Amino acid sequence: MIDWDLIWRDYVGISGSAVLGVVASTIVLYGFFSLLMQVIGPRLMARPSAGSFVVLAVVGGITARATLGESPTMLGAIVVLSTLVVLEYVTGRFRRVPLLLRRTRPVVVMVDGEPVAAGLRRSRLTRGMLLDRLRVSGVLALDEVELVILEVRGTLTIVRRGSRIDRDLVAQVDGGDRIPERLLSELGSA
Repeated sequence: MIDWDLIWRDYVGISGSAVLGVVASTIVLYGFFSLLMQVIGPRLMARPSAGSFVVLAVVGGITARATLGESPTMLGAIVVLSTLVVLEYVTGRFRRVPLLLRRTRPVVVMVDGEPVAAGLRRSRLTRGMLLDRLRVSGVLALDEVELVILEVRGTLTIVRRGSRIDRDLVAQVDGGDRIPERLLSELGSA
């Protein structure tokens, strides 16, 4: 005979107080993980490695286990996923408001083939990590690079010698004042 009470209690159901605990732990861990990614995310994404994958996998596993509580159930998982979707929607709405929850902006990390020390420091990158990413991006000589911007998600925008970038595209970039005027063009002109 099937013990429906056991199935409900151990695999499917969740109590009202457990829902509150799952929602609260999901909110706290989402906030902590978001803050952690603000600090180390650009570095992890700028030079993905097996080590960075392991770090993210372990953090994800620990976070998942902690949000589900003592006895993970199907409804508990649905509560966690629903809470995460709502949190992502809410923080996405706030990101549209300038400077609110926007702690990270793209950063100028190289000008005229020379690394910008302040940009590298702010991004927590080393010169070696930057050079590695440039090689991966097909840069064969530093003198062909006019400007490099490390984007929020860890990708590089590379402006090569002879190219220009629209002034509006770099208006919100940290270190934008370091960009030589000769590299900037006005909207619609090249």
